[in-house]
Amino acid sequence: MNRLLCVILFVCQSHTLSAMSIYDRSTLPSRPVPSLSSQQNKIGAAAAAINNDENTSKKILDAARLIGMTRVGSAVVSPNGQTAVFHTSDYDFTNKKSNQQLWLADLQLASTLDDTAIRRHDHLRKLTEGKQYDWASVSSPQYSPCGGHLAFLSNRKDKDKSSVWVLPLDGPGEARLLAEFPISVGDLHWTAHGGIAVSASVYVDQQSVDDGGNGKDAMTATAERDKALADDALLGGLDAVLYHKLPIREWDRWLDAKMAHPFYVPVTDAAGTLYNATNAKDLLAGIPTAVPSGAFGGSEDWSISSQGHMAFSARPPLASDEAWTTNRNMYLKTNHLRQDGKDQNNAEDDPLGTCLTLDNPGFDTNPTFSPDGKYLTWLTMAGPAYEADAIGIQLYELETGVTSTLLKAEEDWEYSPHSLTWSKDGQRLYFSTDMRSRGALCSMDVATGAKGGITIHSSESSLSLHGEIETNDDGERSFLTTVQSLTMPSELFLTTTTTKDTKDKGATQRQLTHFNTDTISETSLGRPGEIIYKGAKDEDVQAWLVRPAGLSIEEEERINSGGKPTKKYPVAVLYHGGPQGSTGDDFHYRWNLQYYASMGFAVLAPNFHGSTGFGHQFCRDISGNWEVGGIDTIAGVRAALKKYPWLDPERVVGLGASYGGYTSNWLNGNAPKGMFKALVCHCGTFDLKSSYYATEELFFMETEFGGPAYTDRSLQKDSPYLAYNPSTKVHEWETPTLVIHGAKDFRLVESEGISTFTALQRRNIPSKLLYLPTENHHCLNYQNSMVWHETVMSWIKEWTASSIEGEDETCE
Repeated sequence: MNRLLCVILFVCQSHTLSAMSIYDRSTLPSRPVPSLSSQQNKIGAAAAAINNDENTSKKILDAARLIGMTRVGSAVVSPNGQTAVFHTSDYDFTNKKSNQQLWLADLQLASTLDDTAIRRHDHLRKLTEGKQYDWASVSSPQYSPCGGHLAFLSNRKDKDKSSVWVLPLDGPGEARLLAEFPISVGDLHWTAHGGIAVSASVYVDQQSVDDGGNGKDAMTATAERDKALADDALLGGLDAVLYHKLPIREWDRWLDAKMAHPFYVPVTDAAGTLYNATNAKDLLAGIPTAVPSGAFGGSEDWSISSQGHMAFSARPPLASDEAWTTNRNMYLKTNHLRQDGKDQNNAEDDPLGTCLTLDNPGFDTNPTFSPDGKYLTWLTMAGPAYEADAIGIQLYELETGVTSTLLKAEEDWEYSPHSLTWSKDGQRLYFSTDMRSRGALCSMDVATGAKGGITIHSSESSLSLHGEIETNDDGERSFLTTVQSLTMPSELFLTTTTTKDTKDKGATQRQLTHFNTDTISETSLGRPGEIIYKGAKDEDVQAWLVRPAGLSIEEEERINSGGKPTKKYPVAVLYHGGPQGSTGDDFHYRWNLQYYASMGFAVLAPNFHGSTGFGHQFCRDISGNWEVGGIDTIAGVRAALKKYPWLDPERVVGLGASYGGYTSNWLNGNAPKGMFKALVCHCGTFDLKSSYYATEELFFMETEFGGPAYTDRSLQKDSPYLAYNPSTKVHEWETPTLVIHGAKDFRLVESEGISTFTALQRRNIPSKLLYLPTENHHCLNYQNSMVWHETVMSWIKEWTASSIEGEDETCE
């Protein structure tokens, strides 16, 4: 009986195991985990197999190696130009935290060192790092006016908020707390007036006005109110919010009654050796407008002169058209701050100060006072709703109250300036610009403006300016800059310019930091180049073409001379977002062309019509004609395949985010059949009309598609909303697609990604959805970023399968 029972149980268990094994559980949701080094898995082995002998000793730029690069960030130059302080961050894979650091660069010492000593960083000294204080944040370094102390932001005392710390630079001593506030602050700036300025989000509704009347300062009232709203025991789960107007969201957060305001904190010192901060003053007390403004605003939205004048860029308070216009005005308060920090203006009569741009409905930003405080410059756009409009430069003379134009947008120059930096002597304005997919450094004489000529100092690689170091007797100016390229992550450089009447006015550069030099030299990278081809309107379109790592110059020249390729390479086509943006000569940490080249792909990155840096009309050509980016991409693929016989036309994949994600969906219904073997759509648009009603940037949609999505025009078949809508061609979709979307993306909401995935699944098209619950329009968390990179690479490798085993494809 027992034997019979055992047999019955065995048979039942066997039947159960057999029944259980028939289920394909691979279709259930999973939680991917990044590998510390993808070189240990199949992807890395495959890529290594593609590389030829000259690269086998080098390592692949896998996700871990890319994320592990040292990121060189913000930098400031000391008042005397002899030193600089800059920010870096490194990712600790073991603790899964970012280690933020501040470094002191002795620029005077660096001028005496040879390149070997510079590469050893003999001129650098680490000032502080976050991991010493339980991985505290460290950011926003700022010199004191005397140059002997450094202020920075950190949450080393309270992990829930950042405060201002100060560190002596001329002698021994650890950082001490300079100013702690009831709430967290950001955007630290030690002003020429002597005090420090920070930003903080405070309530600006009627209750905040009442609190102010009862003697509570804005920060304290905000802290008390936030604490009460977080008391679940008191509220019992109550968290309802009632909205009365648009917008209701911004980038990745729901809006509330708090707005960012600049605060001024007077600082006293004893012979420049000991600084003390007094009470913070809300410079826009009670005014319901945000400064900094927008998700990406910062201290560049205001400026405080040595005389205590204040200028700031802000939207008109509670403007009814805020959601569908870009209007920001430039406001000025003269003699706004005395040495004791008190306001000399009559706030009741003129709470915002003088509006200098009342007649301009466009975007006015980046106020910058001249060193002597006599002039104010800013950047300006004319259009009321076009965020990529041509940019000009305005100059306001405080004594006369006269505004003049230094650079008239569109008329004086084919490019748009970004950021403004006065030379120390007040004679020139320096600015960067996007020029043919590079970040160029340019300048003009303030006395003559653009009419006197714009000098282009540097137009190779991509450069950003931190500050002037010195000017010599020959008129040469040296600056601290960050330089990066497709083959080099950001590093600090000494950039020297000249404005003398010479044939060559190009800048000379010397590298000052080498945080990633050794890592890059040990990494297998592709050789970048450019191709020019005919796109839409039969006009020239520029594209980057990065050779796959392993394709030598000699082999390419042999093939280009008529030799038969011994191997053909898969092609990854990366189309940028925006659409008004560009794929630049830079080292990107989300869409890095070398990541794909190192894995054995040739990388084509077209700067299609709509891209910035190729003239204003070229940029405008995409508005109302969103298919032009896809048309130019198709033309670029055809041109590259025709010109380079080592490219495999049977293994082409397309990848993009934002507008690039839209392009993936558009290509799925419009590209020539079979051109793309697979696509990747990150935060892309599925339906233009549904996207209009869900986005927090109505002005963008209305500009790009000719008005709101409910007008009579929008209902016509040839309207941009319908003519270029990816969802209208779902019935023609057939290309396998990886869909990626972040839940906190309020620019292109997650339903766009879900709709794309639903359409693909319902049509039985091979597809996957990588859902990122804590990410916004970008993938920023380091762990999620590694999963992102490995998932994308696994997907495109799957559909270019002949390269996975590392088999050489001999061409007949």
